Amino acid sequence: MRGRWNQGLPIGLARSRRFGSRGFTLIELCAVVLIITVFAAVALPTAVTQLRDRRVQEAARRFGMVYREARMRALGRGSAVLVRIVGGTMTVLEAQVGVAIDGDVGCTALPVSSCLNTDWNAVTARRVVDGFSVAASGEFSNLTVAMSDSQDNSVPNLDICFTPMGRAFERRAVVTGTPFTPIANAYVATLSRPGSARPRQVVLMPNGSARLFTP
Repeated sequence: MRGRWNQGLPIGLARSRRFGSRGFTLIELCAVVLIITVFAAVALPTAVTQLRDRRVQEAARRFGMVYREARMRALGRGSAVLVRIVGGTMTVLEAQVGVAIDGDVGCTALPVSSCLNTDWNAVTARRVVDGFSVAASGEFSNLTVAMSDSQDNSVPNLDICFTPMGRAFERRAVVTGTPFTPIANAYVATLSRPGSARPRQVVLMPNGSARLFTP
């Protein structure tokens, strides 16, 4: 028994209505696929740029976090903690005794509180506890870090040392014998990546805080 919608209609016309409502033609499907492809091609460069921007943002966030945690480690552990930045690579070092005391080798890892009396280039006098590196590959590939001071002078190498008392010292040469001075500058790390629309700047403050800016 036929439905009410085709009652009174010729059989051929009713069949044509049923068969004509089944779907799209091949030409219509190809047109839809072509439109989607065009929109995807237009949107892809924007999506790639946004992805690179997010990675630069994440790298800047990590850079600032490592700096802040270095000072917190000095206060919490009672040891001098050095943040060394060379060529965009950040390494956090903690001062330690480094030698056995009364034959007890377990004393070698005991913390040392002095920034000024520690030979930070002697492997036994410090240990690596944290850091941030611009990787040659991976999520931070092709990322560059440029350091400068508050007068916009380039600073390729920098040591910033925090004591357990909250004081901070600096030196711009990372060789043994270079004296530390009380930190008097805020330093700026500019992180950028080719193809990214905006670099990020991390301002490293003398009190151990770090602020993120977008120029």
